[in-house]
Amino acid sequence: MINLSRRRMVLGTAGVLAAGFGSQMLGGGVFATLAHAAPPLASAITMPDGFMTLSKHLTGMETLEPHLGQALYSWLHDKQLDIRLDALSALLTAHDGVVGDDLHQLLAQQPAELAQLYQQLVSGWYLGVVGQPGSQKCIGFENIVSYQLLKNNLLPPSYAPGEPNFWVNKPATTQQNAPEVTHG
Repeated sequence: MINLSRRRMVLGTAGVLAAGFGSQMLGGGVFATLAHAAPPLASAITMPDGFMTLSKHLTGMETLEPHLGQALYSWLHDKQLDIRLDALSALLTAHDGVVGDDLHQLLAQQPAELAQLYQQLVSGWYLGVVGQPGSQKCIGFENIVSYQLLKNNLLPPSYAPGEPNFWVNKPATTQQNAPEVTHG
């Protein structure tokens, strides 16, 4: 047991208060700016309506997760993004119905930044990953398009032997093979 006199308690409390006040005073300068620096929020960048329209066209999905769209747009955002988005949208509209290898060949004939934007958009929506190899960032996981397409057909990977919540009901094999107990 610690023997704490009134004097030690007052001095200890004053020391803690002084340390807290001192850290607030010192923390307001350069150190706080470096320690608490963060990139701007994704919501600070306004996403144009055309971005989601183009994304729906690229993914073939009627509804897309708006938070993932905002994160993807914010990550891709630069001074030329809206111009490149408009150019890609115009290209896809002019060649409506071109898919698969034909679409890839069409994109190969376009400026490199247009083909790269297409690849970034598809990767962002389907994989939730953006960036170049070696510096990739994950911007989405459970709300990516590839999971949305398979959510009714594919069981989540796990060690569970059945579908989600399978343990709620008794397994059919146990019910059929269980010996009957009769009380007589």
